[in-house]
Amino acid sequence: MKKILLAVLILSLLVGCQKNTENLSNKSEETTKTEESQGKVKIGLVKFIDHVSLDAAREGFLEELRDNGIDYELVDLSANGDISLIPTLANQLQSENVDLIYAIATPSAQAVKNVIKDKPIVFSAVTDPVGAGLVKSLEKPDANVTGVSDYIDPETQVDDFLKLYPDTKTFGVIYSTSEQNSQVQVEELEKVLDKKGIKLEKVGVNNVNDIPQAIASLSTKIDALFALTDNLVANAGPIVAADLLKENIPSLSAEEGQVKKGLLMSKGVNYEEQGKQAARLAIKIINGQEVKDLPVEYNEVNQQLVNEKTAKALGVDLNSEVLKDAKLVK
Repeated sequence: MKKILLAVLILSLLVGCQKNTENLSNKSEETTKTEESQGKVKIGLVKFIDHVSLDAAREGFLEELRDNGIDYELVDLSANGDISLIPTLANQLQSENVDLIYAIATPSAQAVKNVIKDKPIVFSAVTDPVGAGLVKSLEKPDANVTGVSDYIDPETQVDDFLKLYPDTKTFGVIYSTSEQNSQVQVEELEKVLDKKGIKLEKVGVNNVNDIPQAIASLSTKIDALFALTDNLVANAGPIVAADLLKENIPSLSAEEGQVKKGLLMSKGVNYEEQGKQAARLAIKIINGQEVKDLPVEYNEVNQQLVNEKTAKALGVDLNSEVLKDAKLVK
């Protein structure tokens, strides 16, 4: 009987030890999962419209996060060009309780700022952050908003273009009437051209369907077209390029995405690099820096690009000294 009781006692002790070990193991696993969850950053991304330039700004941002070892969960949203939809998307990010918002293009950044006041917002593809009401000062941004401006002085681009087309007397420009950043660019371009004694013909459009008619109305009045960093026009890049070629009109773009879609040349914004630049700001915030201590930055990487097919169709000499540093795209 004593032996039986002793055996039962030993067995009970062994079972108890095993349960304690299992409990400790389970607690350890739960702690590890909690730590992993706490280490992951929840990022909300809002893109105004899907086109080659803004897509590049998105990809550059995410690539830079990955390259710097940032473990993130992404809430990925696009307004598909519908400005009225963006406040709804911003409210969705609010309810998702994201840690940081990346807003691509002026309409996205404006709407997100109006809705979200307690989370850091980093923007890109915004030409005039002050004029758009995103920040009061580039050097001292608001409490929760900073980012990268895609503003580029059009004068150097125009000067290079005039070396190829010195007889240009009139530029045309098509711009979205609903985009604040486009209005700013038109005013800046007009000032630059006025100094050079060159006229600017302007046509505002409300949607993509207006663009062929806009080009038709400009074609008899202009020698060349200047394409802004305008989301509506950029989204219709192939249409613009094809219609201009029909009229044998050369084009100059403020950013490279539209050259990839068929416009002639650009010495402007590389949006993939701009996305990476915005990500570096986001990483500083993730690592504890305050938004108010991170001034708005200007685009760091510009690249001269020439569409080879369009250049040949227009009879451009690709061996020209003006294009010696240009990258050719098919």
